[in-house]
Amino acid sequence: MNSTTGAWSSSLVAKSLVRSSETASLGDQAVRVSADLIQSFFTQLRADKDAELALNVHLPFCPSRCLSCDRVAVVAHRDEEIDRYISHLEKELMLIAEAVDGQRGLARVHFGGGSPNHLSELALATVFSHIHRHFSITDATRISMELNPRRTSRAQLNFLKGLGVGQLKLEVRDVDAKVQQEIGRIHSLELLEDVISIAHGVNFESLGMDYLIGLPGQTAESCEQSVAAMVSLSPDWLVCLPFHRRESVFPHQIAVEAQHLPSLADRLAMFNHVQMGFDDAGYEWVGLNVFAKPEQELSVAQRTGSLGLNVLGYVPEQSLSVLGVGLGALSELPGLIYQNEANLASWHTLIDAGLLSAHSAVVSDESEILRRKVLRGLICRQSLYSAALSSAQEAEWLLPLVDQGFVIKEQTDYRLTEMGRSALPHMWADSSPIFRTL
Repeated sequence: MNSTTGAWSSSLVAKSLVRSSETASLGDQAVRVSADLIQSFFTQLRADKDAELALNVHLPFCPSRCLSCDRVAVVAHRDEEIDRYISHLEKELMLIAEAVDGQRGLARVHFGGGSPNHLSELALATVFSHIHRHFSITDATRISMELNPRRTSRAQLNFLKGLGVGQLKLEVRDVDAKVQQEIGRIHSLELLEDVISIAHGVNFESLGMDYLIGLPGQTAESCEQSVAAMVSLSPDWLVCLPFHRRESVFPHQIAVEAQHLPSLADRLAMFNHVQMGFDDAGYEWVGLNVFAKPEQELSVAQRTGSLGLNVLGYVPEQSLSVLGVGLGALSELPGLIYQNEANLASWHTLIDAGLLSAHSAVVSDESEILRRKVLRGLICRQSLYSAALSSAQEAEWLLPLVDQGFVIKEQTDYRLTEMGRSALPHMWADSSPIFRTL
């Protein structure tokens, strides 16, 4: 932890990118992946037969790219291009399954994008078939998918439910018409109401939304109105993430004019509107930046102490190894976070050669693993006992937070302050998965 800025140390967070001209990667501590490096971590995971596994499936295709997009995404409309991707995705699923020693059971499967629901029903069914071929999916496996609400229909939602998807996350960004116009992502409040109403009628287990702070055209006043509108939609949970303009990584964002972006003071005021609006509506504040209904699994996990945090975000399991497949997908194994190749042609080449597509990784020693565990525990539980830490670890990891007023030290533990919970989301969260690997 940097005691001056309050930001994560470079070994824990992506700051400047180490990347080729077309490949985003994990940050200035990332190294290019070698087969030997990856194999050593998979060997450990293969030996742990009781390890809980999650599959992170990246479906990068989108009908168009809005200015807020900070994902590894491909604008594609030709069926043959998508078919080729799905064919190679099966090969990568086979390689990953072999790396963890056969048809292992999965606690979770998450589909991210891009816009996963840009794929046809046949294409999605084929992907599900491939996963079932190489991994064990049971009734206990939780399956979630990110959705572009503009691409959603009653027939599609019924189809996804039939495939076993139980949790949906609508990629909304903002409900304010002016902000939507600024970023080129238009979906009316009426459209969202219809999608959510249909989803509830189909009986999905949980339906969430995202809300980005820091988009062009946003103001504290527009945020207050957006919060009221989102509360009226009654999602089961909402994740609030700060947007950062990074035209060097996502070149299309050069069209976002910096002078139209809210200041940090405005962002803090916006987050306060989100927190107060959802608190007044009966939602619980989970971790740093999620607001969930009391019966939602993340709220329950926080109350029972089982809430975890990994490259997928908040999950109800504390120890979950994440296996990423697909273009630019993120994986997290004990001691290793890595990203797949994010250039589509290079990804295809690696899969054709029978190789895992891992491109760059952040490798953690025992001290960094413990630091990540400590700080994630603080985020998930808002407190942690200090007995297990050395004086040097407390001084390096926690006392800078105390000095800044984000954490208070009590007799036997450290606790997040109200200021910490309000300010740290702007430092420790990010709308881009690449930049929130912890």
